[in-house]
Amino acid sequence: MNLQRLRYFAAVAEELHFGRAAQRLHMSQPPLSQQIRLLERELDTALFDRSTRRVTLTDAGRYLYPEAVRLLAAADGVDRLMEQRRHGQTGTLRVGFVDSAAYEVMPRVLGEYRRRRPQVDFELHTLSSDEQVKALRAGRIDLGIGRAAADAGGVEATLVMHERLLLAAGASHRLAASSSASLGDLDGEPMIGFDRNVSPSLHAVLAGMLSAQGVAYDPMIEATEYTTILGFVAAGEGVAIVPAGVQTFRPPGLHYMPLTDASASVPLLLLRGAGEPLPLVSHALEVVAELYDPPTAA
Repeated sequence: MNLQRLRYFAAVAEELHFGRAAQRLHMSQPPLSQQIRLLERELDTALFDRSTRRVTLTDAGRYLYPEAVRLLAAADGVDRLMEQRRHGQTGTLRVGFVDSAAYEVMPRVLGEYRRRRPQVDFELHTLSSDEQVKALRAGRIDLGIGRAAADAGGVEATLVMHERLLLAAGASHRLAASSSASLGDLDGEPMIGFDRNVSPSLHAVLAGMLSAQGVAYDPMIEATEYTTILGFVAAGEGVAIVPAGVQTFRPPGLHYMPLTDASASVPLLLLRGAGEPLPLVSHALEVVAELYDPPTAA
């Protein structure tokens, strides 16, 4: 069924005049009449009774008209839906994010994005930075919120912020009463950290940072979520170096203190596939640009 011919039919059915219908459709009358005849031939039935004085619908025409209106409205709805998708008004944004971003950055960014684009859905995946790079290359996610990755070829990054690192310690730890600490204070301390197999890049960054201060980094306990890491810290199993955003999580007996070293920070990045960003991703870049001042290409 030719939808354009249905559109011509509906116009004539509403006007009951080929000349007025042709004018409404911005075409001349002979091609319109020809299209109606082709539709009638296709359906093997007359849709209009024609005379020199008037045009009326046949029984078949009256039966077809409401169905034609319904089908045309549905087709127009699909066109509008796809137009909205092309402009990033609808669709699903697949986002991977590091666990530490779930405490402050993700709620803030997604909340503002939802306010501006309420018809956009989100598919959220907790992934390490290294896993995000792989997922972006494989097309499993559209956007990542992560840290520096060891091998990020084919992925573009925009710096959101340099996030300060804190020391987390249990209530009975010797440093718990201190207002701050330094990386050098951690020499010989049992440490708890993020799983090096899941996020080798983060492990390498922390190891290099501590090595510069003469401290070895080899966590005795490793986990893939900061709630688990901080639970062990609160239980007195060791200390942990954590991004500042996680300090909203405060189980009993857990203390946070700033690290005074100038090097004690890690970048937080928006990661996306190389090339022209999808509209949904472009909107995310706009949101971050306004919420965090100033994000810069990395």
